[in-house]
Amino acid sequence: MVNVRLDHPTVDLRHAKISTRGGQFLVADLRSTYGTFVDGERVRREQAIVRGSRITIGPFTFLFDGTSLIPQATASATQLSIWCDRLRRVVTNRVTGAPLTLLHDITIAVRPRELVCLIGPSGSGKSTLLTTLSGRMRPDQGRVVVGGRDLHAEFDAIKHDLAVVPQRDALHASLTVRQSLWYAAGLRLPSDTSSREIDAAVDGLLQEVGLAERQGVRVRDLSGGQLKRLSLANEIAHKPSLVFLDEVTSGLDELADEEMMQLFRQLVDKGRAVVCITHNTLNIERNAHLVVVLTTGGRLACVGAPAEVCDFFAIKRLGDIYAAMAKATAQSWESRFRQHPLFRRYVEERRPAAGPQAAVSQAATFRAVSARRPIGHARQFALLSGRVATLQVRDIKALAVSLSQAVFTGIMLAAAFGDLEHWDDAVTGLVKQRNAAFFLLVSVFWLGCNNAATEIVKERVLFERERAVSVDAGVYYLAKLCVLGMASLVQAFLVYTIVDSVCGLPCSGDAAGALQQALSVTAVAVLGTLTGLAISALSKSEEIAVRAVPIVLIPQIVLANVIAPLEGVLRWAAQILVSTYWSFQAFTSGVEEYYPPGDDPPAWLPPMGMLGVHAIAMVVLALVGLRPPSRGGGR
Repeated sequence: MVNVRLDHPTVDLRHAKISTRGGQFLVADLRSTYGTFVDGERVRREQAIVRGSRITIGPFTFLFDGTSLIPQATASATQLSIWCDRLRRVVTNRVTGAPLTLLHDITIAVRPRELVCLIGPSGSGKSTLLTTLSGRMRPDQGRVVVGGRDLHAEFDAIKHDLAVVPQRDALHASLTVRQSLWYAAGLRLPSDTSSREIDAAVDGLLQEVGLAERQGVRVRDLSGGQLKRLSLANEIAHKPSLVFLDEVTSGLDELADEEMMQLFRQLVDKGRAVVCITHNTLNIERNAHLVVVLTTGGRLACVGAPAEVCDFFAIKRLGDIYAAMAKATAQSWESRFRQHPLFRRYVEERRPAAGPQAAVSQAATFRAVSARRPIGHARQFALLSGRVATLQVRDIKALAVSLSQAVFTGIMLAAAFGDLEHWDDAVTGLVKQRNAAFFLLVSVFWLGCNNAATEIVKERVLFERERAVSVDAGVYYLAKLCVLGMASLVQAFLVYTIVDSVCGLPCSGDAAGALQQALSVTAVAVLGTLTGLAISALSKSEEIAVRAVPIVLIPQIVLANVIAPLEGVLRWAAQILVSTYWSFQAFTSGVEEYYPPGDDPPAWLPPMGMLGVHAIAMVVLALVGLRPPSRGGGR
């Protein structure tokens, strides 16, 4: 057996194994984090390979020639090229209903150590092209090849070597620069990376993006240019080969824009390829290797070095390109470019050519190994839950409001219902007791729901970026649930303690009864958190999530069968859909004081079981909302 070391954060310590059995070669994935792929398909079980099979492990691809593994991509995480061939993207115009072409037969190539800028008028398809090149959108026609592999056919095998920095900054405002980058690096570096090693990696990133002197500053206090630097640092912690920047310099002043372009140039000088959309043509001339000019309808008008593009359009500076393009039609510029020597130099002559390389191993048994194991679920959970907890604690105002809500709610309920143990009128006492218990449960449910309703949607962009590298949606959800659930339990404890101390809830003096009630309140608090997370995961914006909370809460009050008795279909629907229907029964189970003479109190376990069913439903809804977005849609 021969061990082969593939040193990259996306390769496990024990990643894959190739062995022989009965004259047949078999590949097995050793439960790796990022998977092993044969001809673009992830290996689920032991799988036979034949001559010509392509095996992908992290950013490395090997061709099996029958006895040996031949590397098909350079064994360096910073030496991948990207080539797109005749990309076409057509959507339906939302106004007219007619077909609208966003990309029209685009063919370009980007090599390692190149800074490529996409420019063009509004509606020329720049963002569509960038999104397609980064694998986030499928073209209707054509293909994108990264390191000799079809990007969209093998996206799961390649995506860890790509980084996308969107125009919108997705950062936690209350963290410091160092904390933000520390969590980002921790989620991208191998599982056995020590805290000291993460600190060293963060130090290097801070120096690389020029934020070392601002590392103790909160993110909310950074300037626009510094925010962009931090966003970029988050994305390059795992050493991606290709970096895509979608108008990240938008809104910056000229000096900050120039500094960012110089930073991009430094990245490519270290071996990466960077593709960006920017509008400051002066800084493009000073720093870019290539300029890709798109025109109306997503047509390719020119590709070349900044000076060559200026010569093509007969202009003295790149800033005059838009006025020059307006003098002819998009079809005319496209046709002119195809007949120009620049087309042959930067399009035809840059088509990738595949060729055999030296064999890596002649051994019958092959095991890919790395110095480290990529981040596992346990470490993900520790980092994600730690970050959520840190955010909760560092936002002092939000924390104070959260605790004040619980105390205020408890005081209001206690003042409204008073002492529940002494009533001359038994009927009035019964109503008071039931209402006090019910509004206690509704309040606890509302607090939990309100806590979580915006927690996912407000950082959706950040989550999608982290998921593309390492983060598992289930682990991310569980981390949110544990921390926010604990916060809701603290609030529930405050409300319950205040109400019980002042009002004297029935069964509060009985140990078994008090335990059942405490568990019922706990279940309601957790269920409220689960409901809030489901709302947040399914919402498209924070505004929608906030507006959805009362829509969910009102049925919990009206259809709980407490304030207004329900009958027939309405009661059946409430039993299926309304959590407070069952939480009230669980809270009042076995306590005769809550029911008129002759009515038997319900047992405790059946309503708790129904609350469990509701909890499972909320988990399923949240995970549906967290599913990966389609790469076939969008503009």
